[in-house]
Amino acid sequence: MLKLLFITTVLFSNNAFADKNAIINTLYPFFGTIDKQYIINTPLSDIFEITLRNLIDSLLVSKNDRYLIQNNVVDLTTTARQLIPMNGNVKLIKQALINTIDDHDKIIYPAKNEKYIIHVFTDVDCPFCKKLHNGMKQMNDLGITVKYLASPLASLHPAAQGKMERIWCADDPVKAMDDYKKNKIILNLKTCHNPVANQLAISKQLGVNGVPTIFLEDGTHLLGYMTPAILLQKIKATIGK
Repeated sequence: MLKLLFITTVLFSNNAFADKNAIINTLYPFFGTIDKQYIINTPLSDIFEITLRNLIDSLLVSKNDRYLIQNNVVDLTTTARQLIPMNGNVKLIKQALINTIDDHDKIIYPAKNEKYIIHVFTDVDCPFCKKLHNGMKQMNDLGITVKYLASPLASLHPAAQGKMERIWCADDPVKAMDDYKKNKIILNLKTCHNPVANQLAISKQLGVNGVPTIFLEDGTHLLGYMTPAILLQKIKATIGK
């Protein structure tokens, strides 16, 4: 909402973006303090990328004092109409935020021959999350370790958070997750001190508004269900190994 307000109300003066200090001063009323290190050059001539840490988002601003650019930038000279990669700082921030969560607080399905690690924000009552979970063995066999994080969607599944707290409190959370995802079985467990609410809050900071949402090791996020084979293709295309 803040970004939309900014785009529709700010008019750029002739020298508004003459240097990084001017950018910081102009954007301050809308986004607060922006560190100079998060104003970087892009593959586009005369275009800065500005990372907004408080929103974990970014925008592009022209150095000629005139244009603010939203959404994707596409290279029209390629037959595939490739997106020009931006948001490098944003991915690093997202990666760092996910890394604040201790592995002890995740429900982990390790691959024996681990090549990749993904973090998946899930809701136990989400049908596409269940579909993704049904491919767990295939993902693991492809070398993909899956680390679950909680993002129950109260608007769609009001009972999901309570169920997930009980799963996270189980003596064997992996088995409890399997039992519920596959058979809708959940033991009448006592709740305990658990990380579900904290992980939900982090998911909101990351801009997760649907599940499953998958984060790759470099901070790239992928929204929605995909088959294990397609997921592997996406990982290789993004991570490059």
